[in-house]
Amino acid sequence: MSIRELLKVLTNVFIVLFLAFTILPVKLNYSSMAIIGLLVLALGNFFYERQGLVQHKSFLLIMIAPLLIYLLGLLNTQNLDSGFSFVTRNLSFIAFPIIFIGVGNLVQKSFVLKAYVILVVIIDLYLAYLFVYYFNFGERFYMIIQHEIYHSTYLGMFNLFAFWISVLAFRKHQTKRNAAIAIFFIICAIITASRIVFLLSFVSLIISIAFLIQSRTKRLFLVLATVAITLSTLFYAPGLKQKFKQLVEISKIGFDQNNYESISSRFGKLEASANIIKKNPVFGTGTGDLTDELVLEYKRMNFTMGYKYKYNPHNQILSNLARNGFVGGGLCLISIFIWPAYMSTIKKNVLLLAFIGVLFGVGLTESILDVHKGITFYTFFNSLLMYNLIIQSKTGKRL
Repeated sequence: MSIRELLKVLTNVFIVLFLAFTILPVKLNYSSMAIIGLLVLALGNFFYERQGLVQHKSFLLIMIAPLLIYLLGLLNTQNLDSGFSFVTRNLSFIAFPIIFIGVGNLVQKSFVLKAYVILVVIIDLYLAYLFVYYFNFGERFYMIIQHEIYHSTYLGMFNLFAFWISVLAFRKHQTKRNAAIAIFFIICAIITASRIVFLLSFVSLIISIAFLIQSRTKRLFLVLATVAITLSTLFYAPGLKQKFKQLVEISKIGFDQNNYESISSRFGKLEASANIIKKNPVFGTGTGDLTDELVLEYKRMNFTMGYKYKYNPHNQILSNLARNGFVGGGLCLISIFIWPAYMSTIKKNVLLLAFIGVLFGVGLTESILDVHKGITFYTFFNSLLMYNLIIQSKTGKRL
């Protein structure tokens, strides 16, 4: 086996290990070890093929922009320990671009996507086991997802992206197997009992029907059937019914000091974040001071659970704007969401557009890029799909 073949095998093996450690409920340091392994391979390939980063400087600059802004945000940070901790969690913003520049030509994209789908199936089968064991969508089942696997929104996000991979595979190969797998993923996404994932699942189904079905009659029938099934699920699945019922039970649109249910609590997080942005509109609180500022704001609002548990904004847009202001935070959001969406549109890359759409949608109710699992998930797939677009533009070939 030649050195190049060995590098190719090791690269794809480490990528699969990274995906497994990210998706499965294991310790976070395992995925970090896989990233370090990929970095070593990438740097080794730089020396072996005697290539540099210069030819991909535009790609690299766009991809690492959020990390550079977070580093600059340390200049107006008082809590440097928190700031350095946040920057450390975001190092994958530079790690994965370097990895794909170094060994991207060795990555088998179709193999990686298939591995991802299989890994999501494995975690979903565990979910199905828990569902059968606990019999229904009730509170006990929901808490099992939260504590024995991880946050239900992340699990739903993994399923939604797997759904779009399967939809595009069905479009390409027109096999019933791919259609069945796509349906399986959308069902698993829905039963995670996350409000935003439920809504994104409905939107994904409607868009996929419009995307795949040419006949207007069939399209209309499937849309009506989707609406009917969605409403039925909403009214008869206890876990979802309970969560959406909170929307009609709130006494006002905003934070209620006497109501710490999920909806009122979320309004409290949004209100506190908005107040912080008003106080620090240009450059934000600084990379490391957001949590401290939120705690102070929660205390001013008498939001006991907020300052006790140090809640983050639970909104990625507000999180970036509060942390680094309209200048830095705005540039972050352009790099993270707007630029990939623009590139996917002009290059007609549906998978990248779907990926960004799912992440943006989830980011409306979660600070998805404030935690390690969300950061690495985003930076890996965004780097993979963006790098593939660049290679396709330069050579006409795909990974």
